[in-house]
Amino acid sequence: MKPKIITYPGLGAFEGLFASHYDMLKLPSDATERAAYLRECGPGVEAAVVIGSIGIPAEIMAALPDLKLIAAFGVGYDGIDLKAADARGIAVTNCPNINHEDVADVAMGLMISCARYIAAGDRFVRAGKWVSPVSFPPPKRLGARKLGIVGLGAIGDAIARRAGAFGMEIAWTGPRPKQAPWRYEPELMALAEWADVLAIALRPDPGTEKMINADVLKALGPDGMLINVSRGSVVDEDALIAALKSGALGSAGLDVFETEPSPAARWADVPNTTLTPHFGGGTRESIMASAQLVLENLRRHHAGEPLATRVN
Repeated sequence: MKPKIITYPGLGAFEGLFASHYDMLKLPSDATERAAYLRECGPGVEAAVVIGSIGIPAEIMAALPDLKLIAAFGVGYDGIDLKAADARGIAVTNCPNINHEDVADVAMGLMISCARYIAAGDRFVRAGKWVSPVSFPPPKRLGARKLGIVGLGAIGDAIARRAGAFGMEIAWTGPRPKQAPWRYEPELMALAEWADVLAIALRPDPGTEKMINADVLKALGPDGMLINVSRGSVVDEDALIAALKSGALGSAGLDVFETEPSPAARWADVPNTTLTPHFGGGTRESIMASAQLVLENLRRHHAGEPLATRVN
């Protein structure tokens, strides 16, 4: 008999990779039906596979009395209540060092789009506004801009390496200095005042919520650009929208949002933005590698072996 596992909110086409090894319980979307289903089927479930940024709701976790492992699909696990997991002796794993290069690719794509008006140029042509060679305003060279990176982990490092190839001057900030070829700036405000582009690539923690606030955006300035491939919670989104509308900030490229999916109406009249649907790390290659690592952690758990990538 195959072990039972729960996936939340679901793994789509990749569930087939798990189905041959595990009995995958399908949770009803209706809350009342889900609660009844968990009362019947929850006992005996030792593992849950979740999207790390979403986690597992407290009511589902509480309905799994035998839960021993929460395996996060992806590098992030900020949606998982680690204190609650620790209190119950539940191990949490993630999938590190798999998609940071992919996220950095999207960060650079957003940067190029904002600096060289790629998305705006696409809309310009499609709207029939290209009526003469000089009808579109000239953009600024990306290599002429100074890049400040907030968080020099694997993603920040990968962004810096790419930006260096474009000729950008680079500095970074984080909670503590480390050996790196780029200048360390201990103060976020000083980095924002110096930079033309501020790229957010730090790991979301309770202390980082809305750290990119109106003051930081003002310091970045009317010709400045904000790139966020971290988490939407790190940026005060209301302040960002206000700054873009007023011209206090020049442009923004966002792959992550305060609420996801982000309502289309919220961005309908926000200028100078390139927006993508939190797909930075979601290449086919990285998703397959994450699935294999999740499967390995599940195998190790059920075999009584040490987990490959435990985070608690």
